[in-house]
Amino acid sequence: MLGAIVRFLLRIIYRVELRGREHYDAAGTRTLILYNPGSILDPLLIAAMLPDRITLLADRALEHKWWMRPVCALTDTQFFDFSSPAATVSLVHALARNGRCMVFHSGRLGNDPRYTRILEAAGLIAEKADATLLPVRIDGASSTMFSYLRHKGRRRWLPRITVSVLEMQKFRPSGHLPPRERRRRMGERLYDIMTGLEYRSGMERCNLMQALMEAAARCGRRFPIAEDQDRHVLTYGALLLKLCVLGRAFRRLFRGEEKVGFLLPTSLPGLVAFFGLHSASLVPAMLNFTSGISSVVSCCRTVQLSSVLTSRRFLALADLTAMEQALRDAGLRIVYLEDVAKNLTVADKLFGALSAFFRVSPSTSAEAPAAVMFTSGTEGVPKAVLLSHLNIIANRYQALSMLTIGSGDKLFNCLPMFHAFGLGICTLLPVIAGVRVFLYPSPLHYRIVPRLFYESQSTIICGTDTFCAGYARYGQPYDFCHARLVIIGAEKMRESTRRTWLEKFGVDLFEGYGATETAPLISVNTPAYRREGSVGRAVPGLACRLVPVPGIDEENTGVLWVKGDNVMLGYMRYSEPGVLEPPVDETLAEAYAVTGRGDDGSGWYETGDIVHMDEEGFIFIRGRAKRFAKVGGEMVSLAAVEDALKEIWPDAVLGVVAIPDPRKGEQLALVIDTENVTTSRIAAHFASRGLSPLWTPKRIVSVKQAPLLGSGKFDYRKALELAEKG
Repeated sequence: MLGAIVRFLLRIIYRVELRGREHYDAAGTRTLILYNPGSILDPLLIAAMLPDRITLLADRALEHKWWMRPVCALTDTQFFDFSSPAATVSLVHALARNGRCMVFHSGRLGNDPRYTRILEAAGLIAEKADATLLPVRIDGASSTMFSYLRHKGRRRWLPRITVSVLEMQKFRPSGHLPPRERRRRMGERLYDIMTGLEYRSGMERCNLMQALMEAAARCGRRFPIAEDQDRHVLTYGALLLKLCVLGRAFRRLFRGEEKVGFLLPTSLPGLVAFFGLHSASLVPAMLNFTSGISSVVSCCRTVQLSSVLTSRRFLALADLTAMEQALRDAGLRIVYLEDVAKNLTVADKLFGALSAFFRVSPSTSAEAPAAVMFTSGTEGVPKAVLLSHLNIIANRYQALSMLTIGSGDKLFNCLPMFHAFGLGICTLLPVIAGVRVFLYPSPLHYRIVPRLFYESQSTIICGTDTFCAGYARYGQPYDFCHARLVIIGAEKMRESTRRTWLEKFGVDLFEGYGATETAPLISVNTPAYRREGSVGRAVPGLACRLVPVPGIDEENTGVLWVKGDNVMLGYMRYSEPGVLEPPVDETLAEAYAVTGRGDDGSGWYETGDIVHMDEEGFIFIRGRAKRFAKVGGEMVSLAAVEDALKEIWPDAVLGVVAIPDPRKGEQLALVIDTENVTTSRIAAHFASRGLSPLWTPKRIVSVKQAPLLGSGKFDYRKALELAEKG
């Protein structure tokens, strides 16, 4: 009777809906219920909405909380000390005796070590009791007045709440493992289930403008979402107004065009212009203005652009007048933001204001292109990468299911918007997730970035090892005192960089891994789960498989292929302008054509990276498939040679490339921004380490400034040209 009354009140107040009842019925009687913790209402919602009375295995710290009283009335509650080993035996007996049980503690999924220990205990309980795991997803409760995130996000009195029961799961780890290791593996497996639950249930198939409008409604028009170095602050209301007005003008200016070249820096005008193009149902093609004139012109031809949107002020400050003229000579129309703003009509302002007020967004399909990115071109001509709205939205949910980031954080973004990480993770993720972002146009200002990070009171920053080493060199110890999460990628993290950050700033670095083609995140280490030397585990919703490489005999090692919602629509190549080439595994496709069974190969993307994946799913990058040289008949990893060389010159920027050799097929060449580098010194160091003499570069090119791309990656194509010239 009491349960029926509480259920009626919850449906009236929060419009609570139960989904997936069939999964609950199929789970059986001995079931351990797992859920995504978000509020103190969680156990009450599950107890009231599920058809049977459940047993609640609660943390003893909650025994005297006033809000536990109605929960205890609806459930058979037993309190335990989860940190006590003896409690595990009691929990196993409770599950075996009472059937359907749920473990509850007042913590948030993510970086809470206490929650990690509870997951380990829950996994061990499920194994010992031979129980089925039943994931339950609660949507909406984390935005109520009873949320755990009440100090980080905007709360509402009466949000709609949905309780979704997902498919049951059952697993058993390897029995030969020691008890402590088995317990840890159990916790990791349950963590994967929970992050997968977080992703699948939260994922929404919508376009970027719809996601932005939803974020503005959730956080409020007065929420200060973006800021720049001039201390100009953009609220959601101002952002919507500006982009809708600009969108009206863009719709008139670019009539008949589908894609528009985007030549703007990471800035507030750049942010507004990006979404302004989307409000006009146009696709921005993000041009890399640091890659050189010929590269930018080829990118425009690859995607058959007619117009390029830029700014006179930006072109002057970045000294890009020669590029501007080259684009004109190539037949492209240059449109300046200053002229667009000056020529806005009364109708643009009026209808734009109405669209912003009513949060009108285009009905573009989630599968339609949202942005055109370009590969770095380190080893050839840049290819166009078409990312859909779904790709970007999915990667946002994948990242947030593994990383605890809230609206109380501020992300410092100095990465360029033409870079996949700078656009997808550092610009679009915070804006559509309600996380404040500070925009700065260049990551190369090693003295300025640390100071601005401190002054802006930012808490999160992403970059490369090269950038972070520069910030550590010039930053003051207090500059990163607010830092809570620092993620680096694009190149291997040096231990010296991590050690310097720990000693100077007291901040740990977490290495991640991604690709332009995956919008961009593939894997990341987290405070909850990390492995030294790895780039973390794959994000939820992304399938991974390894294809063996001839000459590499290491177990569980090969070229990484991935497939998921965040994998691109396809490539466009310079040789075939405008022709979309969807990702596919030709080997699987051929086998499917013959047998008609299995995977047809569509949607699989070859990363080109040779990786090792351990039993727990941590990914260790061994090198690029194209970055192996065959010296004297032996396969040599250029990345491994670079790692060994960085032991001698830890602060240098260097790269190793392979050039033809008449006797041994190929030889190694080193390009480094340090003088007095000799092969004898390298050979002596390698001999002391027991490394093969074949690893010693035969040609050394010392330069004043190492060739770098705008994304911070080493420019191997330019390095190869330098090495060949000698």
